Parts: sequence; structure tokens; C-alpha cells
Amino acid sequence: MASKAFLLTLEPGGALRSQALNTPAQGIAWPTGACAAIGSFDGVHCGHQRVVENAIAAARRLGAASAVVCFDPHPQAFFLTRAGKPVTPFRLMTLDQQVRAFSELGVEYVFVLRFDETLSALTAEAFTQNILHDHLKLSHISCGFDFRYGAKGVGSAQTLCEAGASMGFTTAVTPCQTDETGHKLSSSAVREALEAGDAQLAGHVLGRPQAFAGVVTRGDQIGRQIGFPTANIELGDYLRPKYGVYVTRTRLSNGEVLGSVTNFGKRPTVGGLNERFETHIFGLDHDIYDQVIEVELLHYLRPEQKFPSFDALKGQITKDAEAAKAYFG
Repeated sequence: MASKAFLLTLEPGGALRSQALNTPAQGIAWPTGACAAIGSFDGVHCGHQRVVENAIAAARRLGAASAVVCFDPHPQAFFLTRAGKPVTPFRLMTLDQQVRAFSELGVEYVFVLRFDETLSALTAEAFTQNILHDHLKLSHISCGFDFRYGAKGVGSAQTLCEAGASMGFTTAVTPCQTDETGHKLSSSAVREALEAGDAQLAGHVLGRPQAFAGVVTRGDQIGRQIGFPTANIELGDYLRPKYGVYVTRTRLSNGEVLGSVTNFGKRPTVGGLNERFETHIFGLDHDIYDQVIEVELLHYLRPEQKFPSFDALKGQITKDAEAAKAYFG
């Protein structure tokens, strides 16, 4: 069953306005005493999953509902924008993807706090008292060892534990998580892997392939001219992976999943100036313009390069498609 998701906006006067994101308006109420994991959870990687699993375990133990409290937009993007600094795309997930990931873990409720001027100005004490205790009425909170909250990030996992002791909710802090080789399971590790073109390492830390979702737009039809039509999507706020060609898997809007090969870069052979994320989907025999697809990165085939001729480019694209099909066996 999908998590029930709510967008919560803190009003200047202290009231919390609720908007149901994926449930009917009449279903906007939530239970008292939920056990919640709290954090930004960008990527919902294996480390995040352990924080969430701790909240779910507490909910089962106490006979309570399980929940996640997260933030949108990402606090980092909010503070950069407020300071007038450029925001280099860095997100690993859209909000819809996050909610789906929480649902797959078994979370019943997702509370998305709108991160704006009003919320960012709350002191750590006010955030705990007003949001977590008074409004959400949580009975247990699970967080990561590096969780920060409140104005200027003065709140920590330790202060959350202390607040819980005085307000009547229990707290569990998940330590830094690593894999069997000691590799840190973090959003930063995923970003570093993607920027290096290591799709497999990124997927290892995430516990699933990195996926980019977007609406299929019309390109310049060059791929169609040479027998390799592509579905193009805009990456928006997503972190940009290393330029090059990837073996991918594409989920269509109807749920069908097909093997594919994706080129991400500026297409120097045809004089491209802007980034393009172009996916050739194997076995697709109809147009999917204006539909939402999700493309998963599985394996990096080769870096972007400029070919001496259009025919040379076509020949390499043929080899890339053959290599991708061989990957799927």
C-alpha cells in the first residue's frame, strides 16, 4: 500500500497548514503517536533505509503508525538560493520518487515539511515543541547521527534525545553506516560515484539503480534519422552524472520496463551546445511524447567523444546498442 503523503506548511502565526499530496482531502487526518524517521533523505540510500527501518520497528513494537518526516525543497538548495548563490543541480530524487521509496519500505505516512523562511527561522527548541510534539504528536523519532535542525542548524541528534526525554517521546540515533568493505553509505558517496561515471557503485550505495524521471520532450530527431529514435527528458534539479553512454533500463508510464541505452552530454559530433539526456529504448514501437518515464543507470559504457563523421557516429551508436543488449544477456 502506498504511503499517505502530506505537505505541511508552517504559517507565520505558528499554525501548520496541511495539504494531502496523494490522498483525498477528506483523508487528511493522521494518527496520534506515530513513530517517525526524520531527515532530508535525498536518495533514500541504504544508510537512510536503516534509519527508516528503525522507525518502522519501533512502530511495530509500540503498535503505532510508522512515518517519515522530510523536507522540500532540500534545505541546502533553500539556503543557497536565499544567499543569492547559484545552485548547481545536486538532487538524487524527486519528491514523488522519495514518497515511492518510503512506500516500498513499508512506511504508512510521509510528512513533507515545506522548507521556507518561516520554518528555517524556528529555533531547535521551537521546532521540536511546535512541529514534532504539538502538531505531529510523535511518540518516537529515529534520526541519523548527523541530523541537524533548527535555525542555524544548532539542533543535533543529541539535543533531540534530550528534548524527547522532557517531552515524552523516545529517540533512536542510527550511527554512520558502511558496507562490508567500509565504504560509507551516504548521499555524498552516491554523488561522487555518479560524477565519476560509476553507476554500479552508486546503485550499490542506494540499494537500487540511480533513476532519472521526466516528461519525454521532442528533440531534433537526429536519432530517428539514423534508426535510433530517442526519448529525451530534462534533468532539472537532478545531479548530472558523468557525460557518456550508459546501459539503462526504462520504466514507461504504463509500468512496462524495457532495456535501453542512454547518451548524456552535449553531442559534439553534431555541434550540440546544450546537455541532452537521450534514451534509445529497445522494443519500443510507439511514440511516448509528453509521458513520464524513469530511466535507471546500470553500467557506464564509454565517455562522450567527437567523431570524425556522421557515419562514424552512427557506427558507434550501433556498437553501443549491441553492447547494451549484451549486458542484458
